[in-house]
Amino acid sequence: MQQEIRLATFNVRNLVLPDTAYYDDLAAYTHDEYEAKTEWIAKKIDQSDADVIGFQEIFSKKALEHVIEKSRLYRDAELICFDQNNPPATLKPQVALLTRLPLAGSPQSHKTFPRQFEITLPITETVINQFSRPVLEAPVLLPNGQILNIFVVHLKSKRPDFLNFVNKSDPYQYGLAALRSLMRRSADALGVRALVSEFRENNALPIAILGDFNDFSLAITTTIVSGQEHESEQPLPPFYKLYDCYEIQTDPAKNQDKILRFMEENGTARIDHIFVSEEFTPETGYITGAVKRMIYLPNEAGPERIEMSDHTLALATIRLS
Repeated sequence: MQQEIRLATFNVRNLVLPDTAYYDDLAAYTHDEYEAKTEWIAKKIDQSDADVIGFQEIFSKKALEHVIEKSRLYRDAELICFDQNNPPATLKPQVALLTRLPLAGSPQSHKTFPRQFEITLPITETVINQFSRPVLEAPVLLPNGQILNIFVVHLKSKRPDFLNFVNKSDPYQYGLAALRSLMRRSADALGVRALVSEFRENNALPIAILGDFNDFSLAITTTIVSGQEHESEQPLPPFYKLYDCYEIQTDPAKNQDKILRFMEENGTARIDHIFVSEEFTPETGYITGAVKRMIYLPNEAGPERIEMSDHTLALATIRLS
């Protein structure tokens, strides 16, 4: 039996077909740029040798299929991507999942917040009742015979959410725009928390969340997802909590502090996370497995190279029980 598995999450930064408009302020990729980007991503995922990879910022399933064709290790892997982008309509970033582990059920895409939750953004009539990017859910069969339910997420970015025709240099308007963005990200986080809680109540199976949270591990939005309580409150039952693989790893890599400092110096916080449920903690006797190591694979250069991502690939190695 395979003794370890690897889980990864990777925001590849705007993976879209060449000559295809995706953001108004960014030029479409040339064919040469596209070839360089897909080759770079393929090399990066091969370097990870992960059994399951969650992707963010996928603007085209076909482009991700081209990446897989260029890889050495994933040509026979299962790709899950509920691609809803149809040019010439406005393209939106999506998540995807690539797995070499067999599926243990049908994948799902969650577009609408659970429990009919909704918010209204300030100084607008905009009602938000959907995730910024639909959440992907898929169960996989582990080599030890257990089922692991995986969620791939991409919470709203910190990019200010301005209204049309406002003065962007006005500090008040900027504050409102940042608040609207924060509210969207918080709503995303609460939606993920509700999905996870409902799944645990109904199935009691171990879970993992792979994603770009667009915030660091102790940010309020991230702790909404993880269920980490404020010190003044009664703690949630561990059954409902999630644990940061970076914090619970049992055999940390020696060079990761150096890599994280490099990321911070270049304006990149640790915002790509892998969280797992209590079955991977000593409190349960590592009933499913133990997080051996969580690392961030450094990029060869900065994001000024258009084919490269402005995120590192996050990789957790789990020793199965």
